[in-house]
Amino acid sequence: MLLMKPCNCFTITIILFFLMTSASSSVTASPTTDSSETNSSETNPIPNQQFLHFGNMGGLLPTLEIDDLPDSESNGAKMTFFYCRQCHNVPGPGMHTVEEWSHVFWKMYWRMHLMNAQFKNFKVPKYDEGQVMYEYLKQNAMHSVKAADVDTAATGAKEYMRTCMQCHQLPNPQMHVKKQWPEVVKRMRRHMKSMSKITPSKTDMNAIIQYLKEHAKPTPIQ
Repeated sequence: MLLMKPCNCFTITIILFFLMTSASSSVTASPTTDSSETNSSETNPIPNQQFLHFGNMGGLLPTLEIDDLPDSESNGAKMTFFYCRQCHNVPGPGMHTVEEWSHVFWKMYWRMHLMNAQFKNFKVPKYDEGQVMYEYLKQNAMHSVKAADVDTAATGAKEYMRTCMQCHQLPNPQMHVKKQWPEVVKRMRRHMKSMSKITPSKTDMNAIIQYLKEHAKPTPIQ
């Protein structure tokens, strides 16, 4: 078969790969916890965290410019900005954890090749460029915490869980120092609004900020 039409075989290989990864994603993302953990009511506002394995972004990704990306002068940032926005807004590396990027990135990588097989002007990264992009996303990925490890009795904890898990895993409060969290939360609220998510009220937002600041990374001594 390889001697007949290499181009067609390559296209078929990509299609099969995409279908297989899509099917495996559906299995991975299926709920594994009992119904008491998935209740999103006010008494137990914790969605099923396993469902968010690949991120439950929905809607449109927030608009990011190259300068909004971490280490924006790096080859990884430039390639991510160039290739990804052919189909959608550029994803921030902090959208996913390292584990999630290992699935999401390569799924997108082969999807780009599938697009190239259909539209010849569609640009695709070579494999070594894909590795650079993958390493960049991993190095700047989100550091998450498990829902089970959160002290839900703490002020702002339930608001933090209910709000953040609409889109992604729970961010580790120690990703930032105290003074950084207010602006991060405000930026996330803008992203949520652009993606038609339920945005927190001013009261809930202040509670979330308070929780994150109380559990934030210690400020380095100058």
